[in-house]
Amino acid sequence: MEQILDSLFQLNLSTDSGVQIVLYAVSALFVVISAFLLAHRNDLGWWALIMAVFAGPIINAMKYDLFALFYGIPLLLLAIFGLWRFSRFELKGKFIRKVTKSPLTITAVVGLIAGVILLVALRFNVFLISGTYLSATKEIWVMYFAEAVLFASFVLIARGVRAGWLLLAVGAIVNVVVYFILNPVLGMLGLQVFTAIAALYGFFLWRGLPAAASETEPTEEELALQAAAKAALDKLNEKNKK
Repeated sequence: MEQILDSLFQLNLSTDSGVQIVLYAVSALFVVISAFLLAHRNDLGWWALIMAVFAGPIINAMKYDLFALFYGIPLLLLAIFGLWRFSRFELKGKFIRKVTKSPLTITAVVGLIAGVILLVALRFNVFLISGTYLSATKEIWVMYFAEAVLFASFVLIARGVRAGWLLLAVGAIVNVVVYFILNPVLGMLGLQVFTAIAALYGFFLWRGLPAAASETEPTEEELALQAAAKAALDKLNEKNKK
């Protein structure tokens, strides 16, 4: 088993860096599983995403750098939000949801951009305060933004926005390019490729989903007015009959 891991990820499990790479590889694997499950509108996909956050950012932070929890905890909350938001769709069977497609609004785009910037800032954590982040290479910046986009795309998916799948694919593809430039490790490249495939698969499967109802639910005042109007019409009809 150790030889297989070594050939795929070129690491030494006896070193801290080797363990960190394995944890992030496990995290990336759970992201792939999550994407394939969510493509089929399966609630378990959100639990897989929660496991992805635990296996990568959370465990790495608790083991090596507690400041990294500033990044890991928001990712965990993001996955929990997805689980909650998905639960608002009608349940079909045991785990499948009847997802309805929502449009990509300007508000959603602005919120997404703000969320991505916030995640990148939290990824740098204390280095952002000390100014050390300024010495980061352009590849690191691109990788951080790509990972932030990848995770943020799940917010759109949770809301039934089909474009979220394309965003997930973009994040994964950019990661493939960056990993290839920095360290072309077969295992990590393969996991990002499978993430992109899962994202495109989800985009394809969601093409036939019904659109969400555009009409908003009436308020109590509107319901009362409708009831009063109906009662008045009923009385008029009774008088006419007489």
